[in-house]
Amino acid sequence: MKKTNSDSSLRNKGAAGVASRTADWAHTGRWVWLSLSLALSLSGAEVKLQVPDLPTEAGKSVAIGLAGLPSGAKKIELVRVPGRGSVRPLFMGKYEVTQGQYEAVVDKNPSHPKTGPDYPVETASWYDAKEFCRRLTMSLPDKLKGQYTFRLPTDAEWSVAVGLPEESGYTPAEKDEEIKAVYPWGTRWPPPNKAGNYDDYSSAKIPGFADGFDRTAPVGSFAANQFGLYDLGGNVWEWCEDWYDDNDEGRVLRGGSWFLSERRGLLSSFRNYRAPDFRDSNIGFRVVLVVGGSIR
Repeated sequence: MKKTNSDSSLRNKGAAGVASRTADWAHTGRWVWLSLSLALSLSGAEVKLQVPDLPTEAGKSVAIGLAGLPSGAKKIELVRVPGRGSVRPLFMGKYEVTQGQYEAVVDKNPSHPKTGPDYPVETASWYDAKEFCRRLTMSLPDKLKGQYTFRLPTDAEWSVAVGLPEESGYTPAEKDEEIKAVYPWGTRWPPPNKAGNYDDYSSAKIPGFADGFDRTAPVGSFAANQFGLYDLGGNVWEWCEDWYDDNDEGRVLRGGSWFLSERRGLLSSFRNYRAPDFRDSNIGFRVVLVVGGSIR
């Protein structure tokens, strides 16, 4: 049964009274270059690739720069997350994909309002997120396209990244809310102030809780988790690769958002889902780099 349009579902708080801070971002050039672990440099029409050793230690990161990002805007960074069971070690986005990064790759910004290059891109469907990953992958030289792939995290990968213990069940639906009283910030309820960007005093949904933002916050505004990943709780819901159940009714969304306040919805084990063409102002995504993998 689908989750209803309650606090635990995807709703739009509305834009009334919220200033729209738009930016005219320059985006010249379409090549994606990777710094640190992957570095692309342009020399005329020739693309040269350097591939240093990838970090093997959990929590270590590599950075991705995108041509056309505003000066000083956050690059895509990828953090080494350890594997567990059937989940292999992976590189997951340290931050949710930002509006600046999305526009640099896709040449448009679906977010409303367009708050700035370091705010998470939102109003993005699952198809939009997959297209971003596809374009990022296609920006690599031909010889690497079978070796390096960008995609969305799987539901199981997301669970490992948020720090959940092993879950039982086959589908995300079977694992939904299985582990109780564990949140992205720990086991305390209500969440401590600035534990993440949730529905706070601005609408009096979590009594006594304050995060300082009425809507989305710039990525990385709150403390990272044990692996160095930011905003796995709150800010925007994050698309995953998986269908929620065997009925293929919707794609999985994890992590909650700036408009979420219901206790069960803030559980690390909570799954939401929506049709892959669904868009909302509290839905975004983060990417995973797969080494030696293919697009799911």
